[in-house]
Amino acid sequence: MESSLMMTAAPTADARVSRVWINGPRWDVFWLIGSALIVPIVLMFVWGGASSDAINIGVTAVIGGPHLFATYTLTYMDPRFRKSHWWLLVAATIAVPSFVIFMTLYNFQILLSVFIFSASVHVLHQNAYLTDIYRKRAGTKESTRSRFIDYGLLMVSIYPIAAYKLVHSDFMLGDVEILIPDFLRIPATYWAVWAAFAFFLSAWLVKTWHEYRAGTVNVPKTLLIAVTASVAFFVPAAAEGERLELAFQSVNAWHAIQYMGILWYIQKIRKERGLIGSKFIRSISGQGRGAWLFYGFCFAVTMGMFFTLVSAANADIFGFSAKHGRDLGFQQYYYMGVLSCLLIHYVFDGYLFSVSHKAEQTLERIPFATPSLAR
Repeated sequence: MESSLMMTAAPTADARVSRVWINGPRWDVFWLIGSALIVPIVLMFVWGGASSDAINIGVTAVIGGPHLFATYTLTYMDPRFRKSHWWLLVAATIAVPSFVIFMTLYNFQILLSVFIFSASVHVLHQNAYLTDIYRKRAGTKESTRSRFIDYGLLMVSIYPIAAYKLVHSDFMLGDVEILIPDFLRIPATYWAVWAAFAFFLSAWLVKTWHEYRAGTVNVPKTLLIAVTASVAFFVPAAAEGERLELAFQSVNAWHAIQYMGILWYIQKIRKERGLIGSKFIRSISGQGRGAWLFYGFCFAVTMGMFFTLVSAANADIFGFSAKHGRDLGFQQYYYMGVLSCLLIHYVFDGYLFSVSHKAEQTLERIPFATPSLAR
């Protein structure tokens, strides 16, 4: 049985035309590309003066938290993944929360700096993963140079304006300044980033033009890269000071919508092929009612996390205030809990995104496995 993800089976003309799309043009455009429209919607709330708590908690509760815990449905809660990747689960479960708790207590500013950089890489890595799917489904081999240009534009697109703000100490996450090493706090840093962005953008435009002229342009991949690079480039300029954090929530919302779509589809395919070992996860996977149950479960876990963090902050149940002579407050408790879960999510996805495109990977072992050849 073919176990690679998102393969088409019919050799009809329509199938050959649309085979490059993951779940058809309409679904892909709605969930993966056109869902970028959430970015200006969230930004309108930012520009309209909505409170930081309303935007942060709203985005986290509605889509950010559910997308985070969706990862756990095919890692911790999947017997096959637990058996084949127990080492990754154990390492992440111990190392990540230990690091987050330690840094929350001893250098919260550096913790948030590590987090925002990791988040930016994670968001862009997800779209690079999607380009791998579109590239392989097209069934035509792209050169290493072409892939390098695609990846380069994606991975550098969020940093030109951000680098300028970082160098000038104007990059904030709430009221906390995000730090970079002192030796990078020079104009040469952002000029180098701008030069890299200009190079990759120019190379990508030229490459895309040649592909168009040759009739070989990969439409969904090209659209995704264009939208991603545009959003990533402009969002760091969308707000200043303490409101900058809220601008990045717009990107987080788009990223989370994409991710929920990807996870839903992955679990749908795995359910159809009998690859989900957990009876409970099978029951909340698939189309129709299963899709709503999948989201509802992830939302319920998110609400449980909020309740736990609020209760912990109000009661100071861990005694951090008494031990260290200061009140951590809700923000520290919030990040202590959220970042522990979130960075574990980054670790799992970083691994899965990176190895899924390899030809030897299958859906039995790697849930995100991409097809070796589109049919």
